[in-house]
Amino acid sequence: MAEELDFVLEVSEAPGGYSVEVSSPCGEDRAIAEIDAPALLERLPSLQAAVLGSAARSRGAGTALEAPARQVGGILYDAVFQNAIKALYLSSRQKAQEHGQRLRMVLRVRSPELAALPWELLHDAKLGGYLCLHHPIIRYVEILEPVSPLRVVPPLRILGMVSLPGSLGALDAEAERESLSTALKPLVDERMVQLDWVRGQTKQDLFEALLSGCHIFHFTGHGKFDEVRRQGMIVFADEHGREDPLHAEALGSLISIAEPAPRLVVLNSCETGTSHAQDLFSSTAAELEHTVPAVVAMQFAVTDKAAVLFARAFYQALAANRPVHEAVRTGRIALRADKDDSLECFTPVLYQRSGDARLFDLTSPRPSTPPQTVVHEINQLQWEAERARHSEQASAPEPERSSSQPLPPPRTMPSPGVTPRPEIDTGHWVVSLAVHPRGRLLATGARKLVRVWDVVTGRPTWERRLGGWSTMVNAIAFSPDGGRLAAGSTDNLVRVWDMETGSVTAELTHGHFVNAVDFDGSGRYLATGSADATACVWDLSTGNRVLSVRHARAVKDVKFSPDGRLLLTASEDKKAYVWDTGTGRQAAQIPHQDFVLGVAFSPDGRMIATCSEDHSAQVRETQTWTPLFHVEHGSGLRAVAFRCDSGMIATGDEDGIVCVWQADTGLALLSLKHNRTVNAVDFYPDGRYLASAGEDKVVRSTRIPDADG
Repeated sequence: MAEELDFVLEVSEAPGGYSVEVSSPCGEDRAIAEIDAPALLERLPSLQAAVLGSAARSRGAGTALEAPARQVGGILYDAVFQNAIKALYLSSRQKAQEHGQRLRMVLRVRSPELAALPWELLHDAKLGGYLCLHHPIIRYVEILEPVSPLRVVPPLRILGMVSLPGSLGALDAEAERESLSTALKPLVDERMVQLDWVRGQTKQDLFEALLSGCHIFHFTGHGKFDEVRRQGMIVFADEHGREDPLHAEALGSLISIAEPAPRLVVLNSCETGTSHAQDLFSSTAAELEHTVPAVVAMQFAVTDKAAVLFARAFYQALAANRPVHEAVRTGRIALRADKDDSLECFTPVLYQRSGDARLFDLTSPRPSTPPQTVVHEINQLQWEAERARHSEQASAPEPERSSSQPLPPPRTMPSPGVTPRPEIDTGHWVVSLAVHPRGRLLATGARKLVRVWDVVTGRPTWERRLGGWSTMVNAIAFSPDGGRLAAGSTDNLVRVWDMETGSVTAELTHGHFVNAVDFDGSGRYLATGSADATACVWDLSTGNRVLSVRHARAVKDVKFSPDGRLLLTASEDKKAYVWDTGTGRQAAQIPHQDFVLGVAFSPDGRMIATCSEDHSAQVRETQTWTPLFHVEHGSGLRAVAFRCDSGMIATGDEDGIVCVWQADTGLALLSLKHNRTVNAVDFYPDGRYLASAGEDKVVRSTRIPDADG
């Protein structure tokens, strides 16, 4: 579904109440809402009882039980949908109808106590009652892990599991198995879907089944919320049939061993959508968002019948190629239609970290070709000719160069030796970072925002806002002369701005998220890397793509060698690659044990560095690609960079640790700690300072102790 048809509500704590910011197809607005969160949280136990009671009692009793739900839903609606916001909502609904689309409501609730509330109950009698029955409601979890395209070789694999410890009583598990099989039978018959079941009820049984991988994991059983640890959990059976709970964080780790990894987890079990009022990520579903892009869970206890009805309708909708959010709405309506005064239709919740909930494409009956690392020679002759012409111009009045010779290395620019502020509070998660070649400025990329900062004053001097509520600026780079700024983002675009005029000089398109950008030493060519599994080289003077190399999975980073002859790429296929930019041929592979997220060439061209989710960074020499050493962190590494003299490297990890190492020996020189994940590191051009930034929203400039400047 088109992104412009999302009605996005961002609710966070603010003086005097809660700040409500709206981004919609018809404009943006903000307001302050007064919500008595403690009072509403106190109503949750009675709501739980009403939900279960409405499923079991007669129609008259069910109608009476619905009153508390309508009251809570009305309170939330009246608090948030104030005059201007309500007008935007109504206009957006009308616009969606005019375009034949369905409006999605996306909730970005940043306050833990509000996240624990049942927003699926939003209700206004004049607008037809419960909003979630008219359009999908998605709980968006802000995690900086974009969803790469799913390249499925059919069949789409669904792994189901039923775990019923004897002490917790039986569920109608066989009925749910039969419902899933019936809903998916047409796709199973077409060999588009394969439904397998875990043989057993224990954690070990699931572990063994996950080793074969799956695309969807469906769990039927029981869930609980641990008030002591403030974390959700699901309950397995042990070898003797007794309860054996597993908390959400550990469950996410267990699911992560699957290869292929699930894109969707369905927890058809009680209280897996319940969270604690003091922890935004405490529910089982929210915690699993660190592992999978989308999770369907239950925020209240759910009856056996409702679990079966919801599962059948949900998978029938997926089988009809509906996106996940629409499948959840379809399941709600099935529950409401079965007993129209039942409140169980408000029990399912959808957590999602991607702007696009269409995780699977089941329209093609043909199995796709397994992805391979191959070269697509796009305009190769033109690329070689352009390299030759540029070499001739740059080398005059020297003897003429051939097209097989490298581009001239960049001319170094003297640094004025600025002293940056120790910290710049950007107010946003920093996804990408680049220091200007002269050292006085640095650029940051965040959600919807590109900013350039004066590092001495700590104030922004230039900014551009991108469209789309979920657009992340994944990559940013200055040209060697500092006159242009390139940014790659999750709207599949690369933009290049002229820093003096502010105008866009180039706009380049990929088939999916753009994760990386890098200028060559001449500033004429730009390398890009994308989740569409390609790395490309573009001639910015013409806007033409002159080289493209395909990987097996998403490309996470790209870097030119100093002379422009080589391109270093990082991929989610657990390897880094070195490519000859003149021929497109692969020169080397650097294996890791997990996603490779960052790469770097040393400025003297004699070394490369690669970093990975496997907690390590490798440094190799560039003559034979022999390893020199590797360093390790306690968590996955997100970023790596060389200092201007090639004498040091810096690394940053998911735990917020930044380290500086001697580039020839791997000796540790410096360590510093951010409060959250570090996404980017970059040395200043004079080598005296290191810039680092990430999810704590702060850019730190740290003095390198032995730097002479």
